[in-house]
Amino acid sequence: MKTKVQLARTLIAAIEGGSIAEGARALNITRSAASKNIAALETALGMPLLLRNSKQIALTEAGGIYVHGIRAALAHIEAVESDVSAYAEYPAGVLTIESSVLFARYHLNGIVRDYLHCHPRMTVDLRLNDGRADVASGEVDLYFRTGHIKHQDMVATRLMDICFRTVASPDYLLRNGTPASINALEDHNCLNFRFPADHSLFQWRFRIDEDVVHQRFSGNLISTDAEELLKAVLNGDGVSQLPNQLVDSYIRKGSLVELFPETVYADKTLYMCVQRSRRNDIRLSSFRAFLRAAMENGDAERVI
Repeated sequence: MKTKVQLARTLIAAIEGGSIAEGARALNITRSAASKNIAALETALGMPLLLRNSKQIALTEAGGIYVHGIRAALAHIEAVESDVSAYAEYPAGVLTIESSVLFARYHLNGIVRDYLHCHPRMTVDLRLNDGRADVASGEVDLYFRTGHIKHQDMVATRLMDICFRTVASPDYLLRNGTPASINALEDHNCLNFRFPADHSLFQWRFRIDEDVVHQRFSGNLISTDAEELLKAVLNGDGVSQLPNQLVDSYIRKGSLVELFPETVYADKTLYMCVQRSRRNDIRLSSFRAFLRAAMENGDAERVI
């Protein structure tokens, strides 16, 4: 049987998401389950909390009072749980981590495996998500995101800068020549990334003197999968501009050649974000310490 705290988190997720369906998606449950949770909470309290006669859900007057109060109560509960967990001798339990897809695939997955090997009592629930972080649900302990998460209780630690490198394979350059300038890319087969969310094309970016220039170049392949573009570039199919997380190791090995390195700049920053009320949780502190050690030792290449 679900507690009122669990039911309340469903209500808050729905309000934050703008609909019961969006709240359910944030909590990784079905819309039907979310509706039942909210209905069960209303039954337990003996009054309606949501107005459902419009396209977008809205709180009743009682619902507004309840959500305002329960948010503060949930923050207090999480803070107490975090303080209590600090007395545990060994970290144990579930740590839920939400990460951007590329950071997880190319850096975080290996660190998580090593962490679990060192902490056998721990379980990591790793969720890959490039969408908006749902802080209100209370489901996630630790976030890895580009940019700060807008939440008054969130503490962000800078992990790494992300830049975009223009790359081609040695074979492609041997067959087609090395472009002498950025404008010369117009004569090359440029492979482009399309954003899945809004279907817009990624604009290649360059820092020239003090200015940042965005340009588009044409080619015979457009994909919403950056890893597929990487495979095509490695195969000698064309030139592309890809995040350093994907291409740095191949540049070091000589499998890819970086073009115009003098134009590269830090376009984004990746942060590790945690709610202030949970910062003393032994599960969180043990993982953060493990991550720092990986950055300071030989594994740092995987992180930064």
